[in-house]
Amino acid sequence: MSVPPHVRPLLAASTLVVLEADARVDEGPHEQRFERFEEWIDAWYAALASGSSAEPILHAAAHAHRVAPVKPTRVLMEQAFSVLRWDLDFREFPTYADWKAYAAGSAGATMVWALCMQGEYGESGERIIREYGYMAQMVDCLADVSEDARDGRVYLPLEDLDRFGVRREDLEAGRWTPAMADLVAFELARITDPMPAVLEMARAHPWMYPFCSALDDYIRHLCTAVSEAGSSLMRRVAVPPTGPMVRGGLGLWRSAHATSL
Repeated sequence: MSVPPHVRPLLAASTLVVLEADARVDEGPHEQRFERFEEWIDAWYAALASGSSAEPILHAAAHAHRVAPVKPTRVLMEQAFSVLRWDLDFREFPTYADWKAYAAGSAGATMVWALCMQGEYGESGERIIREYGYMAQMVDCLADVSEDARDGRVYLPLEDLDRFGVRREDLEAGRWTPAMADLVAFELARITDPMPAVLEMARAHPWMYPFCSALDDYIRHLCTAVSEAGSSLMRRVAVPPTGPMVRGGLGLWRSAHATSL
């Protein structure tokens, strides 16, 4: 809803390439996930080379890339896919810098890839979108912390757990502790503190601004959901309320529709 109507099919098709790859990493028998994932990536590059595919998503995405104002590079696509391979062979993140390298591909590269469908964004535009990628990935890690811990995975930087004295056994047992409350508050501040400055930078890119505004609104609602979850964060995934998300989406849709007339 945050992009003009003629862009939406292109953005949806390109995004679905990554979403389907992600689904193959997360779903189905574990012993088949790597093979199914690599099959999809190979099929995507074949569709990209030929311009068509018998698979509807890949066919639509190949068309989207053919007409995109900015051609996504192979390096950018590989950055997005490399993070999914990381999830197949999961390794934890000793430092925030290690986590940020993961987030650069997980959310950052995927968002930049989607942005290619709309127009030239430049170096500063890419920096803005990657900043939103870091924010979105961190709040997602916080929202899903209990679900990930039950699967034996800790996505938060280990140095942050050590800094606040959060014990792995408490995470895996779903115990809410004062240390965990302090860690969540710290990570939320790490997200929300730079948000006004990043959104202000986006104003210099008028066609990007609605897209960034949508990201900003979504991330803020999810941060609020994480903050308000409190101890229940250790039992369930934090989800923002539907009403504000729908109202925000409709406002963006009206704006994009009016601009295209």
